[in-house]
Amino acid sequence: MAKRGLLLANNPLLSGPRLEDRERSGIPYRELPLALIDRDPNQPRKSFDEDRLRELAESIRTYGVLSPLLVRPSTTSPGRYLLIAGERRYRASEMAQLQKVPTLIDQGDAKLGDRTLAMQLVENLQRADLNPLERAHAIGMLRDQYKLSVRDIGEKLGISKSMVQRSLEILELPEDLMKALRDGASESKVLLLAKIEDIEIRASYLKDLDVLTRGQLEKDIQKRSSDTTSSKSSAPTSEDRRITDDIQRALGLKVRLLRSAPESNDGKISIDFYSEQDLQELYRKLVTE
Repeated sequence: MAKRGLLLANNPLLSGPRLEDRERSGIPYRELPLALIDRDPNQPRKSFDEDRLRELAESIRTYGVLSPLLVRPSTTSPGRYLLIAGERRYRASEMAQLQKVPTLIDQGDAKLGDRTLAMQLVENLQRADLNPLERAHAIGMLRDQYKLSVRDIGEKLGISKSMVQRSLEILELPEDLMKALRDGASESKVLLLAKIEDIEIRASYLKDLDVLTRGQLEKDIQKRSSDTTSSKSSAPTSEDRRITDDIQRALGLKVRLLRSAPESNDGKISIDFYSEQDLQELYRKLVTE
């Protein structure tokens, strides 16, 4: 089927700078054979909706690929390229049996794996295509494999430290809550259920999770916590939760507040950190600022 004419003025990747200008900026535009592009096995996004891929493939058959794929020259196979961003377009182009696709060629340092992963994450986060588990595993890789702090990850991805922290909390969830996330459960509701240690009680909430609002769930968990609190500890009050949330947002790290006894004026606050950089930043905030 012949491609229909389509104005590209609103697509800055296909209109705008000339090819020579793109090359001078370090990100040249090329049409590359699809067969020369290899998918990245470390791509954070793992699941792809087949129906939506088929819809995209049909659109590509009609209009072509309107947004170029981002690739990088392969460090192991001369003449080949590694796909950095645009895997949905790559897969749909395969379905549409395209021979060539438009690409932007990143000339950055291929040894900086954190840069590649960050670019892949940013693209998927901007398109809201990553599910919470995929995002969490990718952010965990940035922390563990590349030794980045919560702050560094937030800056690289252009997201808040609290979102980074929330993703790291997901990695610590028990298997029943991990499964709920994989099955599409609400991230915020699942993180609330993580406060319940009894797996059978969690299961009773999980079966009704779709019909419970976050507010209902939070109120019920708070009541249950209050009912089972021992004399040595106390369930957090709404003011305690507000203070905890404010401190957590300010620091970008997980914070816990625990009273020593119900209605007691004393207690303790604990703060989790994940790297030496996190600890040094926490020190600066608490001591030098």
